[in-house]
Amino acid sequence: MSGQEPPEEILKEKKNQREAIGRTFGLVALVTFLSKFIGLARDIAILTVFGTSNLTDAYYFAYLVTGNILVLFGGLGGPFHSAAVSIITPEKDKESTGVLISQILVSTAVFLTLVSIVIFFAAPYVVPLVIPGADKDAVLTALNIMMPLIVIAGLVGAGAGISNVYKVYFWPSIAPAVASIAIIIGVFLFPDKETGIVCLATATLAGAIGQFIVQVPGIFKASPKWPGMPKLSPGLKAYLFMLGPAAIATTIGQLNIYIDAYFVSQLPQGSYTALLNANRLIQLPLGVLLTAMIVPILPRFTEQVADREIDELKAEFQRALRILWFLVLPLVTLLFAISGPVVELLFQRGSFDQNSKDMVVLALTYLIPSVFFYVARDLLTRIFYAHQDSTTPFRIGMAAIGVKALSDYLLVGPLGLGGIALSTTITTIFNMTMLSILCTKKIGSLHLHKLIRPALIMVAASLLCGICAYFIQVGAESMLSQIKGIAHFISLLLSICVSGLAALVIYVIVCLAAKLEEPSLAYKKLKPMLKRFQR
Repeated sequence: MSGQEPPEEILKEKKNQREAIGRTFGLVALVTFLSKFIGLARDIAILTVFGTSNLTDAYYFAYLVTGNILVLFGGLGGPFHSAAVSIITPEKDKESTGVLISQILVSTAVFLTLVSIVIFFAAPYVVPLVIPGADKDAVLTALNIMMPLIVIAGLVGAGAGISNVYKVYFWPSIAPAVASIAIIIGVFLFPDKETGIVCLATATLAGAIGQFIVQVPGIFKASPKWPGMPKLSPGLKAYLFMLGPAAIATTIGQLNIYIDAYFVSQLPQGSYTALLNANRLIQLPLGVLLTAMIVPILPRFTEQVADREIDELKAEFQRALRILWFLVLPLVTLLFAISGPVVELLFQRGSFDQNSKDMVVLALTYLIPSVFFYVARDLLTRIFYAHQDSTTPFRIGMAAIGVKALSDYLLVGPLGLGGIALSTTITTIFNMTMLSILCTKKIGSLHLHKLIRPALIMVAASLLCGICAYFIQVGAESMLSQIKGIAHFISLLLSICVSGLAALVIYVIVCLAAKLEEPSLAYKKLKPMLKRFQR
C-alpha cells in the first residue's frame, strides 16, 4: 500500500479486507461445523459399539502419538499450516514460489519419515513407561498400523496452508470429515470387539490418506514445480527455522497430554476415553469458531506486521477476541448447565452405560472454565507467528509442562479424573498469562483493560443463560415425560432444544441491553454462513 494514497482509499481497502475476513469466517465456520458434526457422529459410533473400555483406551493411547499428530500438525492453525501461511504469503506472487512449495512438501515428508522410524523402534520400550496401566500389546498393535499418520500429518498441514494462501478454504476445512467417515464405516462393518483395535486403527489410517487426497487440488492451484530439486531457497530455510520451534512447541503441548495419560492410565478403565470425549464436546463449538477466525486472520496479522500496522493488529486482535468470547461463552455454559442430559442424549446407548456418562460429565465440569482463556491463548499465539516468532510460544510451552505435571500430581489424588481435567484449566491460564505478558514486551500494550467491561458482561450473561437453561430443561423434560406416547429420547431432545434456545435468547437480550457491540459484529461474521444455509 502506497503512502500517497488518499485516506478514503486506505479506509475503503481496510473495510474490504475486514469484509473479506468476514466472508471467509462464514465459509470456514460452516464447513468446519459440518466436519465437527461428522466427528461427533464418529465418537458416537465408537462409544456405542465399544463403550468406555480397555479397548477404546488402548486405541486412544495409540492415537496420542499418531492421530493427535494428524489433528495438531495437520490441522488448520497447526505449526505446518501456520508456518506455510506465514512464509508463502509474502512470496506468493513470485516466480520462484512453485519451487519453494515443492521443497516445503518434500522436506516435510522426509523429516517426518525419519521421526516415524524412530518412534516405531522406540515404542515397545517407551509405552510401558508412559502409560503403565494400559494394555501394551493392544496399544502397540494400533500404533504400528497408524504410524504413517505422522508423515501424512505434515503433508496435510502444509497442504492446507498452501491452499489457504491461494484462497482455497473449503477442502482444508472439510478434510477432517473424510477421516471421520472412514472410521464410522469401519466401526459398523467390523464391530467385533476381539478385532476392534485393528478395525479402529486401519479405518483411521484410511481416513488420513483421504484427508490428504482432498488437499491436492488446493496444492496444485499454487502451481508447484515438481521436477528436480535445486538449491535450497531462502523461503525454505525460513520455513524450517519457524517450523522447528513451532512443531516442538506443539509437541511440548502433547507432553502435557502424555502426563495426563500417565496418571489416567492408573484410574478406572475408560477414564481416558471419557476425558478425551469430554474435551471433544467442548471442541465442537470452540473448534468451529476458533478455526473459522484463525484461518483468515493469520494472513491478515502477517500482512499487518509486514506493513508495520501494529495499532491495526491490536485492534484486530481485540475485535476477534470479543467476537469469539461472545459466541463461545454461552455455548459452553449451556454445556456445563445441562451436561448430564446432553451426554445422555448423544452417547448413552449400547456399551455406553451410566458409569461412562458420569465420567464424561465429571471431566466436562472441570474442563469448561478453560475455554475463556483457551480462546485468548490461541489468538495471542498467532500474533507471535505473524512475527515469524515461534520460539516464544515454545519456551512458554516448556514451562507449562512443569505446571501440568505438578497440578496433575497434586489434584489426581483428591479429585481423580476431575483433577486431571482441572489441571488442564490451570495450565491454560498459565499459558495465556505468559503469552500476554511477553506479547506486550514485543509490540507494546494490548490495551486489555478495554476488554474488561465486555468480558464481565458476557460472563455474567452466560451464567444467567446457564441457570435458565438448567431449570427450563428440568421442567420441560418433566412435562414431556408425562405425555403418553413420547419416547424418552424425544422428550430429552425437545427439552434440550427448548431450554437451549430460550437461554440463548436471554443471553443475547442481556448483551443488547448492556449495549455491547459484539452481537452486531458477530452477526456480520456469521451472515455469510447464514446466507449459505438459506441457499
